[in-house]
Parts: sequence; C-alpha cells; structure tokens
Amino acid sequence: MKRAVLAVLIIAGLVAGYFLIGSNGSAEASQGKKAPINLSLDRERYSPTDTMVLTVTNNGNETVTVGYPFELYREENGEWVKVNVDLMFIQSVVQLEPGKSWTQKVSLSQLKLSSGHYKIVKKVSTQQMTLTVSAEFYVEG
Repeated sequence: MKRAVLAVLIIAGLVAGYFLIGSNGSAEASQGKKAPINLSLDRERYSPTDTMVLTVTNNGNETVTVGYPFELYREENGEWVKVNVDLMFIQSVVQLEPGKSWTQKVSLSQLKLSSGHYKIVKKVSTQQMTLTVSAEFYVEG
C-alpha cells in the first residue's frame, strides 16, 4: 500500500513539474499563468562570435538555486542532439529569491558553433526537486 501511494505521489510530482515549468522554457504555463522558473535569452538569433545573455527568473513562491553549468543541444533531423561543451564551469551557486532574476553571459566563440537551431538547458533546484528549463536560439553565419 505504501509503495502504491509513493508511486502516485512521484508521478503526480513529475506531471505537475512538467506543466509548471513547460518543455521549452516558456514564460507562460498552461492557462496563461507564468511558469515559476523561466529561462530567457537576450535575443533569438546570434552570430558564432556573439555573447549570449541568459536570464533565469524566479516567478515562484520559494527561493531556488541555480548555477553556471548548462547543456547545449542542436536540432538535427527533428531530434535534439547533445553538443559537447568543452568548458569548465564555476562551481558556485546562486540563491534566487521569489521575484528576482539572475543573468549569465555565454561567449559563443568559445563554443565554436556552426549555423543551426540550438537549445540551451539549465537545472534549477528547489528544496523538493531539481527542475530543467530551456530556451531555443539560432546561430547564423
């Protein structure tokens, strides 16, 4: 009985997290409400030598933790393929209070990206779980 209750709670938490955060980092959750955590970029299109500015915004009711590491994916034949990001990240974390934002600059020249459609993914932690937020962008030129 305890296992069944635990399984239901885990599934409910995963489903709730998916709908709260969304699958693409969009600021809007279902029914027009803001997602508790949002990842946005300063623009949608970049050249391979630009500096991208990421902004993580905490629209939720509790403090979250975010760090510098990120994952990068490139769309190839309709599938997201992980890009090897050969960078070392600062291992510090930022406590982001409700209503606050944090920015991070990413030098695209260090990533040596070719033209294409990309998605950047970051992990954000609450006291209860780790969430994934993402934003899509294009590299041209």
